[in-house]
Amino acid sequence: MLQDSVFDWQYRTVPQKYACWGLEKKVSHWPMGKMLGGTAMLNNMIYVRGHPQDFANWYKDSCNYNYTIDILPYFQKLESNKTNKYKCSVFVEDMPFKSNLSDYFLQAGLCLGFGISDGVNSEPGFSATRVTMRNGQRWTPYHQLEKNKKRNLVVITNSLVEKVLLKDNYEAYGVKYTHLDETYHVRANKGVILSAGVIGSPKILMLSGIGPRKHLEKMKITPRVDLPVGDNLQDHVTTGLDLITLESPPNMGVKQMLSPWSAFKYFLLGKGPWTSPGCENIAFFNSENEKVPELQFMILPYGAAIDGGSYLRSLVGIGEKLWESYFRKVNESTMTILPVVLHPKSRGTVRLKNKNPKTPPLIDPNYLSENYDIDILLEGIELIKEFLETPPMRRLGAKLNPVKFPGCEAFGFDTRPYWECYVRHFTLSSYHPVGTCALGQVIDESFQVKGTNKLYVVDGSVLPTLPSGNPNGAIMMMAERAAEIIKHHCWLSQRRCCSSDLFQDQCSCY
Repeated sequence: MLQDSVFDWQYRTVPQKYACWGLEKKVSHWPMGKMLGGTAMLNNMIYVRGHPQDFANWYKDSCNYNYTIDILPYFQKLESNKTNKYKCSVFVEDMPFKSNLSDYFLQAGLCLGFGISDGVNSEPGFSATRVTMRNGQRWTPYHQLEKNKKRNLVVITNSLVEKVLLKDNYEAYGVKYTHLDETYHVRANKGVILSAGVIGSPKILMLSGIGPRKHLEKMKITPRVDLPVGDNLQDHVTTGLDLITLESPPNMGVKQMLSPWSAFKYFLLGKGPWTSPGCENIAFFNSENEKVPELQFMILPYGAAIDGGSYLRSLVGIGEKLWESYFRKVNESTMTILPVVLHPKSRGTVRLKNKNPKTPPLIDPNYLSENYDIDILLEGIELIKEFLETPPMRRLGAKLNPVKFPGCEAFGFDTRPYWECYVRHFTLSSYHPVGTCALGQVIDESFQVKGTNKLYVVDGSVLPTLPSGNPNGAIMMMAERAAEIIKHHCWLSQRRCCSSDLFQDQCSCY
């Protein structure tokens, strides 16, 4: 509910050529956190590890990749349970509250022949959602820092980093930032780590002269290091909001959300509707010849119409015309199954609009530019139709929304041409962008920006490909790994520096 507020960067994509045709101005809304805790304060808190093969692809040059040694311990370090030998930094729990529909969804999955999975690993099957919560409340890495009250942590809010300060040898020695309209410089002895996100980090690098040479010259920024910063943008594309109608409404709606009893349960007991992550069930599917899942379901017991169009529809970019001609025509309760393309082929870019640090950059995910992405979405819709034919869903009176989507009236309902038109008009983001400072392309395996020294990037922008599932957990795992690697990298650099008599006076040894 903090999306589109002062706590959100309120990013918008450029108008899309192949997708988002039914949304306002053909743009996709990309909320990102503008507060302590970042986007983890705005998201649905869903925690999924992904598939082991996802991370092998991050390290193609490594012949000795071993998931149980190289990746799994960092996930385990995050996760809270009674046998965890690590000091966990994120609490992963089952949902404290589920609607009365959640068990129906799991039963429907069983009827289709899919098992019940653990909800953490991206294995074929259905599961209840696991979330980053503690006692029913949202829990982010910043909550852990605050809990531990680290004395060496200083946070300056109401500030905007404008550029990284680089020496002639491209060594980062600090950043330039503005605070309450005053300009400041902060120096760093050991290094600078950017964690400004998939949009913010490439923006800061390009403003610092690190990025595609031709683009920087066009922006009248002196190129320092020529790298594909801002390329490789990818996102889990989806569709299907309010695609299903129900005869039996769920026990989670505006009435329950506004009830004083719900507030009482949340603040005193850590329970009730206010603890809901929204998405109650997830499922993963792979083809017969593939081990890595290609398709995910995110199942929500409500749709954009749950609040009568007062708020949620604006978050997605549903304009008045689309609302009146499609969503308002539905007289029954709605629910949503979002088919998510886990490994889309489409790639986009982040570019500067100008060299003013306060100007939002140009975001172009290039949605549905590759036919593969459309094919996976249409496979997802076909699977949704099978899902609705199961006895549990028939007991709920679940059916496809019969109203034709505006712009697709020329096609017969429930035909392939109709659904292709539908997904191109009603293209939605899963809010899972990655890749704009990709490992192996922009940063090396020590998370240091190529061609520079003491400059690192650690956030979702460094993921070279999307994981099989919500990237919340994978990004935090990557950050745990990066912290260990960067500390070791800094230690090695200082040892090399201190071992040379020539540079003894220029380095801080310990």
